[in-house]
Amino acid sequence: MNIVVKTADNRYIVRPDTTWERDSEDFYPPEFVTDLSWSPVLFVRISKPGRSVGAKFAERYYDQVGYGVLLYPENLIDGSETAFAAASCLDHTSFLQLPAADRIGLAPISLDLKAGETALFHHEGFDASLIAASIEEATRYIYIRSGDLLAIELQARKPLDVEGTLVVTGDCAGVPSFKFQIIR
Repeated sequence: MNIVVKTADNRYIVRPDTTWERDSEDFYPPEFVTDLSWSPVLFVRISKPGRSVGAKFAERYYDQVGYGVLLYPENLIDGSETAFAAASCLDHTSFLQLPAADRIGLAPISLDLKAGETALFHHEGFDASLIAASIEEATRYIYIRSGDLLAIELQARKPLDVEGTLVVTGDCAGVPSFKFQIIR
């Protein structure tokens, strides 16, 4: 299982499954990580394998939709594509929560992200054509497999202040979907 990420600047990278923090456990950045950034994502779980999938057939290739947050160790990114790809592989930096079993098939209506009491991001609804176009474009380069996740960044990376402990929460359609702490 891989996490295929469409970045805000329309590039594709693949994060290994070790980056997925499935249980929203607290994140303890390694000592060499001094600056973190974050990006909210809309993601889908791929339900069947494929390559060169046309946009009009894309809805057949995913069965769940969710929201999440990707963390990036900014001090490891020196501007080169190699450094960005390597920094994207840091373990436990993909906070992606699939909907509960009783909500499978229901699309999230909105996403609200907060750090403590400070609102970080709000997004209403989701664009099925964005998902279809992303699947079509990704499968030009990558063979997708059942169980893969395709994450679409909804905005460019932004710095995340991590002095002490920071609590990040996410709600999808008013239902808490994840909560984790970044502890320094």
